[in-house]
Amino acid sequence: MATGTPHGEAIPARPGHRRNAWLTNAWTSLMTWVRREPAAAQALILAFIALGIAFGWWQWTDAQTGAVVGIAAALLGMFVRSQVTPLIQPTTKGRRLIPAPDGAEAAPAPPAGH
Repeated sequence: MATGTPHGEAIPARPGHRRNAWLTNAWTSLMTWVRREPAAAQALILAFIALGIAFGWWQWTDAQTGAVVGIAAALLGMFVRSQVTPLIQPTTKGRRLIPAPDGAEAAPAPPAGH
């Protein structure tokens, strides 16, 4: 054969292939956990920021600290909210805004005042 590899023999893996596979597996595991427990992930990130501020791992002014914590909480909160499925489907005037899995409509809302 022109490649120098006898028929039926495996081609050796690239030197960094195992490291890349481990990193990919670790990233996939981390993302799976974050999607399952987004509130816990948010708490861990904010706790890490709080520890860094408390122990002086970085030097921030009061304004910078407030900005970082506020932005982190807002962005992580939006991510957490995006992972939550509402238990009660939104309705308007007795009709579902989001179709039910079985295609059934919501019962009409009772008249106001009852």
